[in-house]
Amino acid sequence: MSSVRDATRGVGPVIGVVLMVAIVVVLGTVIGAYFVSFSEQEPTQAPQVAIVADYSQRTGGNGEYLNLSFESGDTIERDDLSLVMRDARSSGGGAATLTGDPVQAQAPTRITAGTEVSIHAGQFSGVGTGEHLDLGEATLRLVWQTDAHEETETYVIYRWPAPSQR
Repeated sequence: MSSVRDATRGVGPVIGVVLMVAIVVVLGTVIGAYFVSFSEQEPTQAPQVAIVADYSQRTGGNGEYLNLSFESGDTIERDDLSLVMRDARSSGGGAATLTGDPVQAQAPTRITAGTEVSIHAGQFSGVGTGEHLDLGEATLRLVWQTDAHEETETYVIYRWPAPSQR
């Protein structure tokens, strides 16, 4: 009877070791597959552009304006770019709200060097008759989104005025 007992005595630890190895192999495969799929996603890099702003502080006519000139850099699809302006005012002190996106209205489908966009009083609501546009405290951001139709990463590719100029 002792020989049957000795023959089955090592079976329990062997099964335990086999199960432990199987679990480690399955976990290793799952973790490896996760990291391989994660590393296949290339990080998005925002386009690099050089933009020159021509800001006029005039108080006559329609008031102040801001012209943006794309001087050089990557080509950008117009639909991937949007303009956000905050804190524009009328000369009477009321809030002036941008009624559309000048980039979408003025820029060609593919924005390249030489493209110009003008921001002026005619594009704002809240600037009454006899008042002019005041951009003295306004801020502008050009926001690039990798795919405008989906929730994706967004990048600010241009700020006016530059944070160092505030």
